[in-house]
Amino acid sequence: MASINELKGLASARGGFAQQHQYLITLPGLGAYSSRELNLLCSQTTLPSRRMLSSDRAIGVKQTRVAYGFATEEVTMKFTVLNDYGIKNYFEMWQNKIINQNTFTPNYKSEYARDMQILQLRKGFALDTDLRLGPISIDIDIFKRENVIYECTLINAFPVTLGEIALTNEPGVVELTVGFEYDNWRSSHFAVNPSTRNARAVGTLINTINNIVN
Repeated sequence: MASINELKGLASARGGFAQQHQYLITLPGLGAYSSRELNLLCSQTTLPSRRMLSSDRAIGVKQTRVAYGFATEEVTMKFTVLNDYGIKNYFEMWQNKIINQNTFTPNYKSEYARDMQILQLRKGFALDTDLRLGPISIDIDIFKRENVIYECTLINAFPVTLGEIALTNEPGVVELTVGFEYDNWRSSHFAVNPSTRNARAVGTLINTINNIVN
């Protein structure tokens, strides 16, 4: 039986334990919200599954199973709803690109399907600040690639399920669940690199410029 020290040593050598609350999503901007704002409002998501489809096959007198294809499951995301209901309007707008709700005319898939990314992060350093040049503010979002340990791209994804919103007598924040279908998914793995020296140096430089200019 493995000891605690062995488990700790393995975790240390492999960059630590993956944390389920360290993630980032990228969705297409449709005007209502930017990709960054959509990520902020996403309170829960899932990485997709893939199931190999198989069938019986006789080889001589022996029965075996062979794969003939694969199937994927719907990916769900949960979003926090603000008082402008902009997140619900965003997905209603997207679904309207799939089937026009006024004419009930379906559109071509190329008009509404978009690639989406789900990134698993490691707990570490990332720089998100503003460079202010007088009245001009430039958003600087340096996302350290070292902090991305797994990236999953949903190919040609689109929202098929816009979940119901429950309203009750009990206080609580409104949430919206959205289900996505897609053609397939592909993944990328990234080596763990704890070095953040370059990003910290850029952050120091930006703060110095802000102090000089302003």
